[in-house]
Amino acid sequence: MATISEHLGSRVALPSQNCRRAPMALPGAAASLLAALFACLVYALTIQTRPAHIDEFYHLLAGRSWAADGSFAILDGRYERARLFTVMVGSSFDLFGRSDLWAARIPALLCSGISVGLVFHWLRQSGGIWSAVTGAALFALAGYTLDIAHFARFYALHALAILAAAGSLFVATRPESRFKPGWLTAAAFCLAIAAHLQPVTAIAAMTMGCWLLVDQRKTIGAMRPLHLVILGTVALAGAAIVLSQADSALESYRHAERWAVGSQHDAYYYLREFWTQMPLMLMLWPVALAAAWRCNRSLASLCAVMVTLCLALHSFAGMKAWRYSYYVFPFICMAYGLAISTLIERLGGTGSPLRPVALAGTALLLLMGGDLVYRHSARLMASALAQEPASLAVRVPDGEWDKATAELRQIAQGSSLLITGDDLRTLAHIGPFDLFISHSRLGELKPPSDFNSDFRTGRPLIDSRAALSEVIDCMDSGVVIVSDHQWRNPMGVRPEIANEIERRLTPVPTHSSFHVYSWRHPTVRRACPHVGKQALPGTKGASMVRPLPPRGRCVPSGQSCPHAFLSIAATAGAA
Repeated sequence: MATISEHLGSRVALPSQNCRRAPMALPGAAASLLAALFACLVYALTIQTRPAHIDEFYHLLAGRSWAADGSFAILDGRYERARLFTVMVGSSFDLFGRSDLWAARIPALLCSGISVGLVFHWLRQSGGIWSAVTGAALFALAGYTLDIAHFARFYALHALAILAAAGSLFVATRPESRFKPGWLTAAAFCLAIAAHLQPVTAIAAMTMGCWLLVDQRKTIGAMRPLHLVILGTVALAGAAIVLSQADSALESYRHAERWAVGSQHDAYYYLREFWTQMPLMLMLWPVALAAAWRCNRSLASLCAVMVTLCLALHSFAGMKAWRYSYYVFPFICMAYGLAISTLIERLGGTGSPLRPVALAGTALLLLMGGDLVYRHSARLMASALAQEPASLAVRVPDGEWDKATAELRQIAQGSSLLITGDDLRTLAHIGPFDLFISHSRLGELKPPSDFNSDFRTGRPLIDSRAALSEVIDCMDSGVVIVSDHQWRNPMGVRPEIANEIERRLTPVPTHSSFHVYSWRHPTVRRACPHVGKQALPGTKGASMVRPLPPRGRCVPSGQSCPHAFLSIAATAGAA
């Protein structure tokens, strides 16, 4: 991907006044590199401003296993989704000599910074310096980008891969472009990486194909008959493949996990999201597109198609969260960068040399000041700058779990069975658990039956009073630990199960944010086929999260390892 900034056509000077004539040229990559480094610096300074988010633990725990022995194990299971990103997280642990969330977030931080540099470079070559500065600033300083940069999950890498694929395709279709087959190959490679990370890449790829047909309609119309026949045959073969998988693809497209059912049929989800976070940019979007069209028609049309068509398709999908469609956000900012360049061309072309600076600054202040997504970033940066430099390397906070870890560990050590309502956090803060209670997570298994093992951890799940009673009756002792967030949560430990716990077990005094109960029978009435020593290979203490190898650099996995909280329209879930 770094080579994108090395081969964008012939070396041609950029016109200073008419952004519409800006060629795809490469005067130098130094400014783009500086933009990327500046973004990385901002994200590094604010890396602790996000508390832990549950989804980050997947890559953190699997990344520890990869750093230790090259596997993707979490307890007795395996987490193999987005393995490339897990490898990046494990490599970060090895590089920085620590296996906490601070190091786990570095790959996302770097991918976000590289994306900013790519946006800057693309806009500089296609619309001039002012479009590059303003578009990259809008992208880099948005709360969405900061949240993704501080999220140890694959969304930053996915957005970078989509952006690089679109950029490669754009370069390959320019008349002055050299080595077009190479750029097309790069686009396909980036899309393959994106598809490895997220199934929604199919939406982005289809959208790019639609733009390509429109943008290159004259070239396609001028093709020789034989070439048109070949192109049509390839298109028909692709359509046949798609149609053969249509039923399963449509089912996947409309499917929603239990925790996401509330928004499954909400076609206005993304419209409300952007109206809440960036109302001014949403209202001015048609104006921005019209102005961007005057600057660079091809890039403006690509931005328009990537934003409108992708968001429309996401709006009718079953699973919805803003981070699933984050990859369209760079194209929103690029369209605004082109629009601001047009504004400067019209109003700042004559007069004082400071006039373009004033116009660009005013436009940025209006857009950023009018949208919550930028005020959110300003608060984060202000709080980060107020910290002592030494605090920038401390581990990422995880709220009440950090405060209660020592006490909860002591309680769990005295039991023969540990039941939890928070699987990954319990594993990271306390140690291995034996049984997980979760309505939402059980719904992800096939079939969703009590005592089926979660493929990610290898531990059994339950979601009924009968299953809980069976475990309590057949184990001589045990402890139940559930956080406030999961207690009586319809997607976690449901109220009827919480009532059963309160009715049958003895409360254990502990931290106010946790519900801890225990039991101890004088005799065991029957064997336990689903949990405990009969069901698991070895005792509870034998199945551990793999620590990093003793290389003199890495911290053992016993330390608490938090997550990233996406404060803007945060949603839970592993998708």
